Amino acid sequence: MKRLVAFILVSLIVFSFASCGEKQQNDVLSQTVSIVEYNKLVPEYASKGMIDTVMFPVGASVDEVVEYYNGDGPALDEHGANLSSKEVNSESETPSDTETSSVTGSTADTSSEADSVPELDDEIVYDLTIRGLDTGDRIIKMYSYDTRYFYYNASPMSGIAYIAQSIDSFGYMIGHSTYADVKGTIEAQPVSDKVASDDDMFFMVEPLVGSKILSYQYGDYMLNFFFDTNDKLFYTTIYNVHVWTE
Repeated sequence: MKRLVAFILVSLIVFSFASCGEKQQNDVLSQTVSIVEYNKLVPEYASKGMIDTVMFPVGASVDEVVEYYNGDGPALDEHGANLSSKEVNSESETPSDTETSSVTGSTADTSSEADSVPELDDEIVYDLTIRGLDTGDRIIKMYSYDTRYFYYNASPMSGIAYIAQSIDSFGYMIGHSTYADVKGTIEAQPVSDKVASDDDMFFMVEPLVGSKILSYQYGDYMLNFFFDTNDKLFYTTIYNVHVWTE
């Protein structure tokens, strides 16, 4: 009888420890899952046709983009909103009689010409380089440092159709953030996860063979992340699926 009671007590103790260990394991798993924080910037901006670090969204007026980079358009903040100009004391800006007499009419004309908005009929090489207008290309390419804008020559009124950028965006770092970093922090499932083709990388002079592309669709817009053969991010692009048909 005593042996039976002892056996029952030992069994209870063993089951108690087993249950406690399972509970602790479940708690650890629960904590591990809760550590993942999804990137909120991606859906917020991509659903509006935007990359957070690009000045203009998909659909922006071609004239406005050219005017901003090459003309005398208003100053804009990172979201494209007008910034109020800083007031300047008119007296401090007014030249003296001696200075006024030294300014020729030709100088004034040159200043006026420099401030004018360039015509969209030639290749322009200032802050924004436009290629394709002089040769009648189907797709017009506009380059500004690390940002590239594209639109259809036949329908410029539809605005910018495709944007590609090679600097940090959405908190991801070019050359540092990996394929796993991006895919693991975007809540949505990618609509495409594949090896990128040369056509996918049309915006590059020399496409990187073996690159990967992760694509996410938010409403009318497709957001793409490109990764090199070391799985490091090197380009982010976005376009309107109803406008860009390439």
